[in-house]
Amino acid sequence: MDCSKLAENGTPELGMEFNSEEDAYKFYNKYAFKMGFSVRKDYLNKDKDGVTTSRRYSCCKEGVKCKYEGDVMPKRTRAPTKTGCGAKMVIVLFRGTMKYRVHDLVLEHNHELHIAQCAHMMPSQRKVSVAQGFQAEISEDAGLSLKQNHELMGKEAGGMGNMEYTREDLKRYLRTRRERSLKYGEAGSMLNYFQE
Repeated sequence: MDCSKLAENGTPELGMEFNSEEDAYKFYNKYAFKMGFSVRKDYLNKDKDGVTTSRRYSCCKEGVKCKYEGDVMPKRTRAPTKTGCGAKMVIVLFRGTMKYRVHDLVLEHNHELHIAQCAHMMPSQRKVSVAQGFQAEISEDAGLSLKQNHELMGKEAGGMGNMEYTREDLKRYLRTRRERSLKYGEAGSMLNYFQE
């Protein structure tokens, strides 16, 4: 199959081909949004040149929570985050065409899926856009706290329910920006920015 045919039904199938690993992730994440589950990027295999040869995307509820000896009487019980869900999509690079093909696919879940109204807040769907990140950086430089910054952006979006990310996502974005500037220095960061 070709990527142009993917938009017709939107359901993954064995043998589908993608031009890049990122295209495969975007497609599967879009499907996950429609169905009501969150995607996690699982294992990754690369060859000696650093080219990804295979990758697995799975449901975020894949696996089981480890039991610890100290968890005899927990203070607070929470809903299980891992249910051993086997839903996944595995892509493999075919050298002849240099395209990624769906090699293994499981669509069934062993847990309830999210409703459409909450789907935008699942971990794989949340993201801070470039414009929002730029606004957060300006607000931080102006002296606003993270909480004030997030509340301001929530008001601009018409309420916190319309936000596509949480305060933790914003905090992670700003921390990553700071770490990047420390890693390369101010001049190195500017050079890296213009090279990208």
